[in-house]
Amino acid sequence: MQEKSGLKTQKIKSSIINGSALGLLLISTVIAILSLIPLYNRLKNNKEKQLIFESQNSVSIINNLIDEYLDKSLKISQKPGIGRTINAEVLTDISPQALENTREMWQDLLGDYLTGIAYINEQKTVILAVGQSIPIEFLNKHKISTVTGDIIGPFEIDNIPHILIEKHGTFNGSHLFLFNLSHLRQKIRQKATFYHSNYLELAILNNHELKPILIDYNQPNQVISALSQQTDILEIIKRNYQRGNQTGGLWCNSCDAFIAYSPIRNLEASLILGEKKRQLYSPVYRQILLLSGTMMLFIMVGTACLVVIIRPLTNQISQEIWERHKAEAELIKEKNFTQTLLEANPAFFIVLDVEGKVKFMNPSMLNTLGYKQEEVEGMNYSATFVPKEEGKSAPWVFELMINRRLPIRTEETMITKDDREIIVEWYGRAVFNKETDEYEYFVGAGLDITDRKRADEELQLLQQITHAVSIAVDFDSALAVALDLLCQTTSWEFGEAWIPNPEQTHLEYSLVSYQEKPDFAGFYEQSKKFLLGVNDGLAGRVWAGQEPEWDRDISEESQANFSRYSLIKQYGFKAGLGVPILADNRVLAVLVFLMSMPREQDNRLVKLVSSVAMQLGSVFQRKQAEEKYRDIFENALEGIFQIDLQGKYISANPALAQILGYDSQQQLLVRGSQIKNVYADPETYNRFINLLQTRGSVSNFEAQVYRRDGEAIWIWQNARAIYSDRHNRVLYYEGSIMEITHLKETEAKLRHSASHDSLTDLWNRAFFLDKLDDSIRKCKTLDNYQFAILFLDLDGFQFINDSLGHAIGDQLLIEVSKRLTDSVDSHILARLGGDEFTILLENIRDIQEAIDVAERIQESLKLPIFLEKNQIFTGASIGIVEGNSNYQSSPEVLRDADTAMYRAKRQGKGCYVVFDSTMRTNALRRLYLQTQLRLALQEQQFELNYQPIIELSTGTIAGFEALLRWDHPQEGLISPAEFIPIAEEAGLIVDIGEWVLRQACFQLSEWKEKFAVYSNLMMSVNLSSQQFTNDLSRRISKILVETGVAGSELKLEITETAIMNDPELAIATLQQLKQQQIKICIDDFGTGYCSLGYLHKFPVDILKIDRSFVSQIPEGEDKREIVRVIVALAESLKMDAIAEGIETAEQLHHLQNFKCKYGQGYFFFRPLNCQAVEALLNHDQRGLPLPAQF
Repeated sequence: MQEKSGLKTQKIKSSIINGSALGLLLISTVIAILSLIPLYNRLKNNKEKQLIFESQNSVSIINNLIDEYLDKSLKISQKPGIGRTINAEVLTDISPQALENTREMWQDLLGDYLTGIAYINEQKTVILAVGQSIPIEFLNKHKISTVTGDIIGPFEIDNIPHILIEKHGTFNGSHLFLFNLSHLRQKIRQKATFYHSNYLELAILNNHELKPILIDYNQPNQVISALSQQTDILEIIKRNYQRGNQTGGLWCNSCDAFIAYSPIRNLEASLILGEKKRQLYSPVYRQILLLSGTMMLFIMVGTACLVVIIRPLTNQISQEIWERHKAEAELIKEKNFTQTLLEANPAFFIVLDVEGKVKFMNPSMLNTLGYKQEEVEGMNYSATFVPKEEGKSAPWVFELMINRRLPIRTEETMITKDDREIIVEWYGRAVFNKETDEYEYFVGAGLDITDRKRADEELQLLQQITHAVSIAVDFDSALAVALDLLCQTTSWEFGEAWIPNPEQTHLEYSLVSYQEKPDFAGFYEQSKKFLLGVNDGLAGRVWAGQEPEWDRDISEESQANFSRYSLIKQYGFKAGLGVPILADNRVLAVLVFLMSMPREQDNRLVKLVSSVAMQLGSVFQRKQAEEKYRDIFENALEGIFQIDLQGKYISANPALAQILGYDSQQQLLVRGSQIKNVYADPETYNRFINLLQTRGSVSNFEAQVYRRDGEAIWIWQNARAIYSDRHNRVLYYEGSIMEITHLKETEAKLRHSASHDSLTDLWNRAFFLDKLDDSIRKCKTLDNYQFAILFLDLDGFQFINDSLGHAIGDQLLIEVSKRLTDSVDSHILARLGGDEFTILLENIRDIQEAIDVAERIQESLKLPIFLEKNQIFTGASIGIVEGNSNYQSSPEVLRDADTAMYRAKRQGKGCYVVFDSTMRTNALRRLYLQTQLRLALQEQQFELNYQPIIELSTGTIAGFEALLRWDHPQEGLISPAEFIPIAEEAGLIVDIGEWVLRQACFQLSEWKEKFAVYSNLMMSVNLSSQQFTNDLSRRISKILVETGVAGSELKLEITETAIMNDPELAIATLQQLKQQQIKICIDDFGTGYCSLGYLHKFPVDILKIDRSFVSQIPEGEDKREIVRVIVALAESLKMDAIAEGIETAEQLHHLQNFKCKYGQGYFFFRPLNCQAVEALLNHDQRGLPLPAQF
């Protein structure tokens, strides 16, 4: 039995071996034959293309030769000779000597295939000829141009090809040059690569006569001779030439040859190459035969090798069959284990096919979604289980389809069968076929995180509401904030509050509410009329029980003891929630929330609202405490003290004890008995005492002292010595202390704000310009000092800002500033504004350092920036300026850098350009405007516009600011921002400023006379720093006398920079102006470097808040804080505050809350001319009301 089995196995093995060998032999032979057929055709096509390519090369050789002949003809025709003689003489009277001289010269030029030269007139009469003659019949047959010149040919003379080149030499004749082309065949054969074949034939087809020429008469020329009789093929070649086809090839069946042709444009002819089929393809036949033999040899050897290889492999067949059965049993076992694991796992598991359809869901996922396995199979996952919401990210399976190599982790909202939404955290990946490298299906594992997410959202909401109500100014504001946030985030349509009356007899309707729909306004108004008693409706029951209550449907309640039942029914309210606000075990208010559909009780929501109510109770208690002690805090502003001559406290008030951190003044007197003990610096104390002893008084002495707990604070001290009447001896010292820590912090903020950009915290324009001016001065005074600046403008920023929003634009600027900081090392980096940045490189070796920085910056900006799931690419156009001693001011350098930057931007994104003098077109403009400004002053081209200044508390006009305008005769209105700096540079600003002041005062005097009701109008006039001179007071006094305006009616606006240039001069000048009762206003306060110490000394009446701070008010609390601090600073220094640039109702609202007294801006009025102002004043003689938004 075993022998039979072995014999059978042996027969099977032999059959496998013989069948495999025979099959391989047959398959290999068929494959070889099939592969040789396209190879044969490809080799044939290559030969045809090679012949066509050779025709192109030959044409190139002919064209080069023709160009050489043309060049030679041109040179001969331009030499002195018969042509010029004919020009100079009458045609019938030609000098014989001139003809002889020209003939001899031409005779010497013959040779090198130039066989003849002739000169003919317009009547084709030969004036002079040398060498081979041109037949008369040829001249008559072919038209000769005497204007432009031409190439005639090719043509044959005595079976030798020639061309005739005609060159126009004069106004009444032409040169003719006859060239022999018999050497052309040899030249082509020498330079061409295809002419190794002895059977290749060549000819030129003259398209006019359809006659082949340049035939090689030493060759058989069987193809060309036969082709000359094929007029249809010749016509095809001619038409291709006329249509502009460059090259071509075709079969001539009667010639049994392949014809290649290419046009010769200079000759209006075509070059023809032809070769018989058997000669053309003979290399192909040899290659195919050799390749066939080689392939058969490899097939035979491969078959033999297969027989040798397959013999031992058959011995493994039975073993492999047994192992396969064993592996299949293991797979079944593993599949059962995996199935059990998936069914018992509480996590989700899903398998999707390549189209995103469900193949499998585990029981945990099916139970949560409410489906059965047979229901979900074949369902489209995205269409069935993922809600379609705008702004949501794509389903995880879509992300895998895009980035299929990377696993993905994401959170996704899913819809259950009963339309509930759950949140699932998915971990997904694509499964690939290892052989095809294509994905076969997608697998995902997920966790239901709905409860966790909701808990996080509720905690976040609670924190948000807690923060909002904690900073509310009063209890009603806290109620309003809580109602708004709770209703908006928990889907209640209406929110209200009921407040117990002082006698605790009934509930009264609060003025705060939340209304999702405008229709609820009527419900709100009618509810105000109700007074709810104990247990009256939902609010009354919550008041009585002091516990939250949830009603699924209020309309199903009994009408008894429900006074608002009809009103509730009228507006369709159903579900309701009432929550008490408690403090000290009594109800402060009841919050009621309503919606127009029934809603099942949500205990989590009840707990959340109760937590908010608890916070509101804490807010109420805190506000009560603040009101109780407010009077004490407000009155204890300054600390008062008395010390003896040794510095020991004699007495102190509670405010001083509080400032220094003591519980009472008695504690201060006992434990802090020596004033010197509180000073942080002993030298400061010694200086304070020395001033008291030497001067007898000290004013606004600034010092840092320690509180009892060790905290350092800043104070202002005013002190004086008290003397005895009899001996004029110092008895003791007394004084006051004011804590100015917040003022110092404000000063630090203002100083920082004055030199730093508020968005990026980089240096700002003012600081950068100061540093740049320093570098310019060093360049003029120091040897070998060199600097450079880089001016950057982001590419495509406006598009990003407009498409993704200003918030993304601001984040982009912040990220770019970080990269710039990393790229510029210790150099000065500033943001000028918008998307413009500048870099100052000081003390550099050469301009290459600046170029290196520019290249580093551009390299750093190539990397993408990721902002809120947006991948953003940006770059910068950079202008570079090398500093030199010719620059006088920083604006000049910036001007040139800006010019270079725009040149770079025009060259394309991400470029840099180094400035050179050819770019200084702006300099010409400035020079032009300087000249025009002088004429404008002489010819009265200036005019004034007036912007009303509004008293924000009353809405009336308090005055006007005079604004200078220049109406140029040719250019129209020119911006003050353009011509005022030029006027300052040219030294014209003093005269212009005096003209403005005089005109403004005249106008004010005229208006006060016309409009008696506006007797308190003020006129504000801006002063340039150049006007701030010793005789300023005298000149202004003269103008006031001329115009009849009182000093108290004039307000002068001066920048911080102007007065800080020379503080001592400023103080003296301002005091002189104050003696005339002129009001002094610090313009653009907060953008300069004015310290609080100097500000206290200056006799200033008004601080004008710069428009940059006003515009940032809506951006956040930190922006508003700066404005609030400036207003508070002005109030503490007994000054008024005026805000410029008010453009929105929101800005106005905040300024009113800050108690800012005055304001101006486009929200009220744009600058007006005189006629518009008078119409405005005529409109309401009782005072102008503010717009409706006010």
